Amino acid sequence: MTRYLLVSRSAEYETRLRRLFRARMQTLPGEYLTFGVDEAVDRVRKTPAIALLGPLLTLGETKALSAGLAEQYPGIGVVVVREQRSDLEDWVEEVGMHAVLSPEATDAATQSLLARLDDWLVTSGRAEAPEPTTDVGDPDDDGTTISLVDLLKAPPSKTPAAPPASAAEEPSREASVEPAEPEWTLPDVGGVRTEVIAVAAPKGGQGKTTLAVNLATGLAEVAPNSVVLIDADLQFGDIANVLDLVATRGLAEAVDAADDEVLIKTQLIRHSDDFFVIPAPRSPELADVIDPQRMGALIDRLATMFRYVVIDTTPGLGEHTLTALEHATDGIFVTSLTVASLRALRTEFELLVTLGLLPQNRHIVLNAVEKNTGLVVADAEPIIGAAPDVIVPRSSGVLLAANAGVPLIHNDPRDPAAKAVRTLVQRIEPAAYPTRRRIHRRRRSNEPQ
Repeated sequence: MTRYLLVSRSAEYETRLRRLFRARMQTLPGEYLTFGVDEAVDRVRKTPAIALLGPLLTLGETKALSAGLAEQYPGIGVVVVREQRSDLEDWVEEVGMHAVLSPEATDAATQSLLARLDDWLVTSGRAEAPEPTTDVGDPDDDGTTISLVDLLKAPPSKTPAAPPASAAEEPSREASVEPAEPEWTLPDVGGVRTEVIAVAAPKGGQGKTTLAVNLATGLAEVAPNSVVLIDADLQFGDIANVLDLVATRGLAEAVDAADDEVLIKTQLIRHSDDFFVIPAPRSPELADVIDPQRMGALIDRLATMFRYVVIDTTPGLGEHTLTALEHATDGIFVTSLTVASLRALRTEFELLVTLGLLPQNRHIVLNAVEKNTGLVVADAEPIIGAAPDVIVPRSSGVLLAANAGVPLIHNDPRDPAAKAVRTLVQRIEPAAYPTRRRIHRRRRSNEPQ
């Protein structure tokens, strides 16, 4: 029976508590809070007795969640998961919590705290007794890394308090035992003609910019001058640097020209590999002036002008990334072979499925894969909910190509990573085979020959 609820942005902590409490723990990714506390609370599947809020939640989010859960589930116990810093008193005053738990607390201390709070909730009549289990920690462990906050005004009574009169007339929410929930699987999607390709990743540093650049390069081989690459990593996009281009204009100007095809053409920068680039805004603060709806209008307009529109997005699921995915026919989702990144990608997929924003064509890229890291490629599928489509090995050739200002697939087509990236290009356009005339290694223009 599900007994506890965890709302957190830490994939590592979520994985740890899932392993510790198994079927008794349901989790709600903190990313749902992007769409409001009510939306997050509505996603809770079963009635929890205790909610753990954190780590990595703000005071405002924790306060709103505590109030929302208390309204939806009267009597619920609230544990805030955070370090006990000097501002703890502010949290105690503003959040209706019952205990504070350090994210570094041992498994035994974590189990002990929840067992003690659970016992108080049962004896005070706030919750029903849990089903018998065999994996609860030692209740005598006082857990030195945790502290109970003095919000439990009344001490636990020796006998359970009588339930409210109305409770006897209403059926218990947990009276029936529900079957075990199946493993989450990413739903199948139907194929459509590729036009707009959004390259996305839940975290930064996954290699999506490299993939976006090489995808545009490969597609331009079969559709020269009919591919445009948009750097929509609004604050710190670096496609212009990777391609050794001088960015005299950027996405902010292109969005302003979204209604005029002639003006749009004046904002494009042509690359020598026969594709066009719209760089990121020239200054991070310009990101704030780019309206997501206007960016969506620009994407739609470019899709009528070019055969392929490739978009490098901002990590995560901000407004602009959601806009790009909403207008995309294809989504290329990039992750590394780490538990945190794989769990984050799964969370991203769950949100996109819920919002109905998963593109019709989906491609999962497992990037920078190397041996002896504790995980193998086969471990990715059960975490993500779908098998990776392209496996890209870690290679120094990626950095060498970026430093040379040349796309990887043209800098060294024999590099293992370049070959893997080429398979991604061919998933979009099977005719994109390498040709000798496209292979060119060169120095950056400002370096001595």
